[in-house]
Amino acid sequence: MENELKQTFYCDHGHPDIQAVARSLKAGETDPVAIAKLTFYYVRERFPFGFDLYQRKASETLKQGYGVCWNKSLLLVALLRCNQIPAQFGSIPVRRSFVKPAIGAWYWLANNPFYHCLVHAYLNHRWTIMDVTLDKRTYEAFFLPWGVEWGIDWNGVDDVHLYTESVVGPSVTHPDIDAAINKKMGNTELPKCLAAIGNSYMNRQMWKRAEASATAYAQR
Repeated sequence: MENELKQTFYCDHGHPDIQAVARSLKAGETDPVAIAKLTFYYVRERFPFGFDLYQRKASETLKQGYGVCWNKSLLLVALLRCNQIPAQFGSIPVRRSFVKPAIGAWYWLANNPFYHCLVHAYLNHRWTIMDVTLDKRTYEAFFLPWGVEWGIDWNGVDDVHLYTESVVGPSVTHPDIDAAINKKMGNTELPKCLAAIGNSYMNRQMWKRAEASATAYAQR
């Protein structure tokens, strides 16, 4: 599984910051599943759901502190590979309305279907699907109120599938991570300058609503 452990331009797990985090997550642990579980929750919770450009290195997302599905999936792959856990960058086609709970009518800007990103990690003698896109606050603020039937937790055994009501095809893996990211997994994106402005606006609005929701919940 050499290809599933290697470093690439975007999956830059040789970066000192990536290596430092991977070491801290491993911290003497020898069980790959335990390491993967710690890494899963680290990426899911320490990096809130927030829109960013496609062409970001894993180390850049680590520094920035937030990301959307492709950013967080890439970071998870990099950290797993750094700890010698084979991992693949994957995507799955979903109806673009999958993100409507978080951004409202802005979802119309996405292509349909949209290629949502996730991770395939080799654990328990099989490829396990892991999706770290939504942190707990985002999930509880926007998706639970819609009555979704899927959760975001991982028990160390079963696959973690988000947006199941919107899936329109099977998950695939991208052996050439850099090529996939450069092609945006088949998705469309505004010119970078406009995308950055749009992402910033949507993030401010989304994070403000998530914070208000969390505050209201705490006061109940």
